[in-house]
Amino acid sequence: MAYTIFKSINVLNPRTNFDEKSNVVIENNKIISISKKINLETFTNHKSVTIYDGNGLTISPGLIDMRVNLGNTENLKLTQKVALENGITSIVILPNQTPKLNNPSIIDHIHKQSENTILPKVNVYGAATKDDAGLEMSELGLMSEMGAVGFTNGNKSIKNSLVMRRLMSYAEMINRPIIQHAEDQDLSGINQASTTSIRGEMNEGEISTRLGLIGIPSCAEVIMIERDIRLAELTGVHYHVAHVSTREAIDVIRQAKKKGLNITCDTAPPYFLLNENVLLNYDTSFKISPPLRTEDDRMAVIEGIQDGTIDAIASDHRARSKDTKVQPFSAASIGAAGIETLFSLTLELVHKKLINLNKAISLISLNPSKILKIKEPTLELHEDATFIIFDDSFKSTINQKDLNFSPTPFEGRNIKGQILATFIANYSSLDDSRFVFEWDGSWFGHPSTSLIDMYAGTPSLRLLLNAGANATEIVKYYEKEVESFLQDRQQYLLY
Repeated sequence: MAYTIFKSINVLNPRTNFDEKSNVVIENNKIISISKKINLETFTNHKSVTIYDGNGLTISPGLIDMRVNLGNTENLKLTQKVALENGITSIVILPNQTPKLNNPSIIDHIHKQSENTILPKVNVYGAATKDDAGLEMSELGLMSEMGAVGFTNGNKSIKNSLVMRRLMSYAEMINRPIIQHAEDQDLSGINQASTTSIRGEMNEGEISTRLGLIGIPSCAEVIMIERDIRLAELTGVHYHVAHVSTREAIDVIRQAKKKGLNITCDTAPPYFLLNENVLLNYDTSFKISPPLRTEDDRMAVIEGIQDGTIDAIASDHRARSKDTKVQPFSAASIGAAGIETLFSLTLELVHKKLINLNKAISLISLNPSKILKIKEPTLELHEDATFIIFDDSFKSTINQKDLNFSPTPFEGRNIKGQILATFIANYSSLDDSRFVFEWDGSWFGHPSTSLIDMYAGTPSLRLLLNAGANATEIVKYYEKEVESFLQDRQQYLLY
């Protein structure tokens, strides 16, 4: 039997709202014990046991990023790797990739490609309409059979009301949600039937006027949501709004939920941490969709998270090459990287005492699994070990050069929170050299596996420390050991 034990670690379980310091025992990838008291001698007699001091650390279910834009499916392996390093055990990718995820065979291929690795689970949104054109419904049923967890046009809204009604009716029949990028394209300067349309560049208001940039009115978001809610009420479908960003939209969603409609929504870190003021120097790293809104809108997003109107937080990851961003603002590409900062930026809500830690983890773990009906990462007895270990007090600064994807709109931002390890059944990213240990006065563990024994090459140091020996006593002990060694070796010297 192989045992891994985390001693005195804070255990978070959003499903049961559990938040207590406990001892966690894992046997062959299964959690067999979560308890306040533990008899380590029960396990230290086994040859294959590793015990870690979890003091100051937290263990929780793995994370789910429910909105990831690969750009190209060739980026899948790297994205999985980076997700794993950042505590994400499951990702959901948008259909507007290259190639587009608009038919069953491509979706099946993506699933098979991802299953060949031990990296995070890959879930797929199917394209709601053919070629993302918004004019003709895709083969929803067949894509669902191949594993599509929902349907969306990705970064484009489904504009045609009749098409949307048909999509909702069919999606309701196969028990899949419709995910909408809510934006009235005519108001925002997008017309899918034309390539010559002028596209809005930032939130419409005083700042856009001062900067001379084309504005996108905030009502473009709520108008689309109001239409969709009417259709959702008509069809009974589960309707999900992606990256909500305005007070009006959140208010409308809140009222729809009070009516009992099957409506959910998510947001992303830029919308609860930033506002349009950051664009005053024309920094293209802040050019995203939806655009950054007013301070009042930002506060409304926080309020929506606090009262449960907003169900989840996604990274809205949409990496761009440096060349496409180092352009005049109007010509620069839309989008920003987010998968590497999702965890730490979400924790800002905790550090600012806006929500508690259990709620924060729910927003990026439990809730996305409920919305999309995908396997929930759990921290339950007799379940596969799919969890993360993190230090929520670890301080660092976001630096673009340290990231795999660009651009980040949070360059130079001071953050707290670091993923130390990600566990998926039969896989662990735990690296003892990265793990933060805090000595509580005893160096526990079986002599064959104790880290201090490994580094010292002998159990003597551990035993001396447990006995309360000070530095002077330890030095004297080893001086005698060296003297004895020099004497013993005499009989073996050739010269």
